[in-house]
Amino acid sequence: MKKRICRGLRAAADLILPRKCIVCGKVLLSEEEHLCLECLADMPMTFFWTMSHNPMADRFNEIIQKGIGMTDNEDSHERYAYAAALFFYHDEADYRLIPYQIKYHGNQRAGIFFGRMLGRKLASSSLFQDVDAIVPVPLHWARKWNRGYNQAEIIASGIAGSMGKPLLCNTLKRTRRTVTQTRMDIDEKTANVSGAFAVSEGMAGKQYRHILLVDDVFTTGSTLFACFVALRAVFPPSVRISVATLGFVGGA
Repeated sequence: MKKRICRGLRAAADLILPRKCIVCGKVLLSEEEHLCLECLADMPMTFFWTMSHNPMADRFNEIIQKGIGMTDNEDSHERYAYAAALFFYHDEADYRLIPYQIKYHGNQRAGIFFGRMLGRKLASSSLFQDVDAIVPVPLHWARKWNRGYNQAEIIASGIAGSMGKPLLCNTLKRTRRTVTQTRMDIDEKTANVSGAFAVSEGMAGKQYRHILLVDDVFTTGSTLFACFVALRAVFPPSVRISVATLGFVGGA
């Protein structure tokens, strides 16, 4: 009865303000959410959650090993960081509009929806079964105040809900505001976010097995690596630190 009422209310609301598919712009049917069935079926899924080694994970682990080589901790034995994204992200593909809608158009419902979708994939994977903490990449307080929310936190809340894992929104903090990285190359992005994150007081001594870092899109991995460095300063190598995003910039 409750479901029928909800469907009826949604149908009435759609007559007044039709909901549209984020990707193609088609008016959604009452049972469709955020994407029409055609765009949902055609979503370029990565299936990275089924692969311990994949292009995203290999790229992120390469960054980690390069970072270790630039420090005095060359003998540090890092556990392999798993990595998964929901779909492949291309500038010329309309699926890029999903993170764009979440980040710039205040579509928090879509953030939770696609976060839950990714969370279900991760929950079904043996690679992420032991995750016991989900940590979103933080925004600087000024940027969060201006935007009204942190898109990574919204996505992470959806993932945490599907996985049944704790969401730790105050674990990481930005120690300084970084500039927009849209037009930067990888070295510039790395320098821009280096040292920009720190673990909040009170986290030292906490016991975790597997921390999952969450952001909206994996491009160069610079921001996620800067967060990794901040976490690794507090948590030993026995704690695996993996990453998850909605989009992955790379070839299918």
